[in-house]
Amino acid sequence: MTSSLDTFMNRVISVVTGDGRNIVGMMKGFDQLVNVVLEDSHERVYSESQGVEQIPLGLYIIRGDNM
Repeated sequence: MTSSLDTFMNRVISVVTGDGRNIVGMMKGFDQLVNVVLEDSHERVYSESQGVEQIPLGLYIIRGDNM
């Protein structure tokens, strides 16, 4: 699986976490456990009343077992 992640390096990706959050950022790295490092990331929060809110996160690490 990790070799297929090489195609996403230095590209903007969207990750949905186990708790349903949507994190968007530029993928800068990953390891054999599929932990992912995102740069210039933000969380997209969807709401019917307010639309889409983007919360800046900066450099962000997401554990592989949380995706």
